[in-house]
Amino acid sequence: MKFHKRFALAALSAATSLGTVVTAMPVTIQAEEVNSNAISKVEKGSKDNVINVTFADGNQGRITFLEESIFRYNIDPTKQFSKYATDSGTAKIQAQPDESGTYTHPAASIAEDDAKFTISCGTTKIEFSKTDGKMTVKSGDKTVMQEKEPLILSPSGTAQKLVSNEGEDFYGGGTQNGRFVHTGESISISNTNNWTDGGVASPNPFYWSTNGYGVLRNTFKPGTYDFGKTTDGTVSAQHEEREFDAYYFVSGADEKAQVSKDLLQDYFKVTGNPVLLPEYAFYLGHLNCYNRDSWDTTGSKGWTIKGSEPSTSAGTTLYENGMASGYILPEGTHAESLNGVKPTVNADKFKAADAPLEYSARAVIDRYQANDMPFGWFLPNDGYGCGYGQNGYDQSGGTEAERQASLDANLQNLHDFTEYANAHGVSTGLWTQSNLSPIASEKQQLVRDFRGEVNTGGITTLKTDVAWVGSGYTFGLNGIKTAYDIVTGDVSTRPNIVTLDGWAGTQRYGAIWTGDQYGGNWEYIRFHIPTYIGQSLSGNPNIGSDMDGIFGGAPIIATRDYQWKTFTTTMLDMDGWGSYVKSPYTHGDPYTGISRMYLKLKAQLMPYIYTSAASAANIEFGKDGTGNNDQGLPMIRAMMLADDSDYAA
Repeated sequence: MKFHKRFALAALSAATSLGTVVTAMPVTIQAEEVNSNAISKVEKGSKDNVINVTFADGNQGRITFLEESIFRYNIDPTKQFSKYATDSGTAKIQAQPDESGTYTHPAASIAEDDAKFTISCGTTKIEFSKTDGKMTVKSGDKTVMQEKEPLILSPSGTAQKLVSNEGEDFYGGGTQNGRFVHTGESISISNTNNWTDGGVASPNPFYWSTNGYGVLRNTFKPGTYDFGKTTDGTVSAQHEEREFDAYYFVSGADEKAQVSKDLLQDYFKVTGNPVLLPEYAFYLGHLNCYNRDSWDTTGSKGWTIKGSEPSTSAGTTLYENGMASGYILPEGTHAESLNGVKPTVNADKFKAADAPLEYSARAVIDRYQANDMPFGWFLPNDGYGCGYGQNGYDQSGGTEAERQASLDANLQNLHDFTEYANAHGVSTGLWTQSNLSPIASEKQQLVRDFRGEVNTGGITTLKTDVAWVGSGYTFGLNGIKTAYDIVTGDVSTRPNIVTLDGWAGTQRYGAIWTGDQYGGNWEYIRFHIPTYIGQSLSGNPNIGSDMDGIFGGAPIIATRDYQWKTFTTTMLDMDGWGSYVKSPYTHGDPYTGISRMYLKLKAQLMPYIYTSAASAANIEFGKDGTGNNDQGLPMIRAMMLADDSDYAA
């Protein structure tokens, strides 16, 4: 293979604390020198749908047709041609292996002339230049993709450079905050945990072109996709690994709407259909910590609620103390809790005087109902150092029997809360900052057992945190797959998983959340609109964010956020970190009344929303999906998916 001397890639820097902004650092890759990219031979492989490509320098490539419009192109210097990305662990990018009966495996043929080899499969043709190995892909007579330079492979990375045509636009890349059309721009396919405009929260190594092709790089390594920012007329897609492995999707359609449908369907064929979330997931969710702090009528942080009173009223203010991991309840204080009860097992170190119901998670459910606000799910442990019970309070170590007794009591506490929530039409779940199975070194009240939380505690929702899946890539995908398998396997229920640091394949298990962001300004709303559209065009229709952010906030922004996000998928009231209580009844009228009206509108629209969700999950309801000719299209749709006019563009 002929290699360029150097090229730059983005290297991942892990976030070390909540809210840390991490940027991609340039890494210079020194390429090795070898002879040429010339192709010496193209021949049938072991099966009719497999074609082997031999380069003059001895390197081996392989083309595998899964469908006429889907093929895999792999050049592996080790010649192992692994089924999956090498560090994939238990979770895979693909929903099934290439040899699965899910695919038709159509036969391919080979033709040759003086200048090129041509591999044909139905209407798809792949041409390889004999002299330099450059690839051209056609649908019928239409050229949909063309390599501008020979593939670049080095010990540290690979790059493919393609021709970018006039009028061609590019989409994909996952959660690229504030962006969805990438033409003339460069995007990072790496977990930067930069959650602001221009940052990346859940990258996806999948992009597609309105010219009629899509590319899914089968890798968990970071990368950079440049769509003409550095060199006009050139697309450069780079990843930090030596092997080149990619799935290609081909559409011969002329209309952008049909191209997008074709390519998204092919992407789902390889990586799996998006999950259909349970109905309650499309209602508002409330998240906060209710097992750590103390409360009073005076204190360090005042939280005011005005309900349906005028916004000019004083409202009711309660004060919270602690609000940090490691906080120990002082003797005689009023403890927060899930159910308004004190712990009873291994509770010698629990010195709080009581756990009043008014400071409990149950009281929050009561307030939503008292203010006539529909909401669907509740996470009562969303905060560092917050469990779901206080049995074994501040106890380290202990015997196995003591630890198990504390865990059992806390699981029962969670069960009691779930029972109360369910009776009020609310489902429960947990935020996860740590391992899903018990760790003996943890304080007893913080020990987790996800299987017990599902089977005993009754939860069906899981939201991940950067402290748990912050490395992303295989780690994040493995984590949510584990949670998904437990809920679906143990209690036969579709879970509501909301995750950060997703990747290709995440859509099979759950929704994407855009990260911890500051509310209180119009920009917060502005950059979410393209973010949501872009993630939807990247193959995951289930995306959401915190209402008016986790930090900061302002009444007018909060109200506008409830209004427009009524027409989106996932809405999270992430409470306890901002300038006020993050709930729709906080600011008083007119804000409360407007937010109530829109949340009720969402409830009224739920049959329509759920039908749209079923379409987005690629579920078949006869020939036309739901009957709206929109099977496989996301719930939040770019205008071009329905309108090819210049106006929509």
